[in-house]
Amino acid sequence: MKINKTLKVNTSADKVWEVLYTNYGDACHWASTVNESKERAVADSDNIGRTCSTVFGEVSEIIDRADEEKMELQYHLDDTPFIMKAATANWKVKPLSIDTASITMKLDVTLATVPGLLMGWMIKPKMRKDIYQTLEDLKYFIETGRQSDVKVKSDQKYFKKKGKKAA
Repeated sequence: MKINKTLKVNTSADKVWEVLYTNYGDACHWASTVNESKERAVADSDNIGRTCSTVFGEVSEIIDRADEEKMELQYHLDDTPFIMKAATANWKVKPLSIDTASITMKLDVTLATVPGLLMGWMIKPKMRKDIYQTLEDLKYFIETGRQSDVKVKSDQKYFKKKGKKAA
């Protein structure tokens, strides 16, 4: 499954890059699909990774490359939920003016064979919807400095299940 989406945001490209790359471990602050996240070191690598508790399950990611000058970031999942076999995300931030930027996200997900065959018709539309919502969450967070209503509700539901208070 491939998703390729570009959206325009009303803020500087530098601010977008700060949220996506500089604060890479903090996706849980803005993404409704990510309820907990933290940066982690990656053995035998100069790159960092992150672990996330997501609506899809527990995931672990590693940055493959980051070009701060071009504002391009690529990472892959090195530990995936049972429904996924592999996933790679490519992000590109492009300044449009001093206070507007575009964000392009290309996601390539390979579903695990059995879940893909049995439930692909159900998983793919939900995953696509959740990824599009995550991009809207990012836009809202970057433009307002606040979490989207969808993000707030997602955290409330997640932390209620876990018996914790939302961050």
